[in-house]
Amino acid sequence: MDPRRLIESLLAWQADPLPGPPVLAVPEAPAAEVIAAARRLVLPDLPLERPHPAPRPELLRVATALVVDEHPSAHSWSAADRELLASWVAVLIEHRGEDGVQELVRALNRT
Repeated sequence: MDPRRLIESLLAWQADPLPGPPVLAVPEAPAAEVIAAARRLVLPDLPLERPHPAPRPELLRVATALVVDEHPSAHSWSAADRELLASWVAVLIEHRGEDGVQELVRALNRT
């Protein structure tokens, strides 16, 4: 199967949340703290004419599923905070891929 079609099919698939603890191995934190960490990692990579996150929709879904929904504090954040964090994480993934997510995990574990 073509990799692009495989990714599209995975993104279109909506799995039910699994019971148990979140997968992201970071401490609980307020949304503002996590958003600030993601923003700090993204800003050096953004072109000057794009000072705010403008995520690609497919990466927004990946960021939400793999990072935002898996944060141990996500259940207590507002929908607006979750969306904003997903936007920053999606741009981080766009610019740095999995390495960006790992940098975010390390940054969250330092705080």
